[in-house]
Amino acid sequence: MELTFDQASPAEALALLAGDKRLIARLGAGKPVRVPTPLRYPGRRGNIVLYLTPRASSGPVANAGAEPANRAVRISDGGDLIRALDEQGLDLETDLILSKTVYHAIQEVPGAGIGGGQVYLDSNTSNLAPDLWRFMQLVTEIIGLRHGKYKEALLQLSKHPEAKLGGPTSQDHLRSTS
Repeated sequence: MELTFDQASPAEALALLAGDKRLIARLGAGKPVRVPTPLRYPGRRGNIVLYLTPRASSGPVANAGAEPANRAVRISDGGDLIRALDEQGLDLETDLILSKTVYHAIQEVPGAGIGGGQVYLDSNTSNLAPDLWRFMQLVTEIIGLRHGKYKEALLQLSKHPEAKLGGPTSQDHLRSTS
């Protein structure tokens, strides 16, 4: 069964990040929400979008038929983060170091995990606003790993000057002409 997500407007997205009780109540009522952010993935993937999916109840119910006071909510990236890394040449399946680094970054955030090709953070309606910020921090940190990968490649090139030019260094050329 395919979930249908309500689309949050840019103003609603900002209000949700600020803890707007009306929008959080929509999640408490069980309605999934798609939240676009102004942040962008590198490359062609576009803006980072958060998917907020209400889960089974995690709090007390005031009376029969009432909504739970504290519904569990899963915040996820919809699978775009892993696809964005792959588009940048950072394949978690083939790069063991990157895979372990991403795994450890996710494990450092309580409630965060990876599954079904998605990075997620399990939260609840009571903690949703700060957890949205924590999740966006996690996503941007993982995106930033690509810079570390480039830095590592440049460091390796600086250790082996012949790799830069694909041949002998200028020092080798000077020795052969003297």
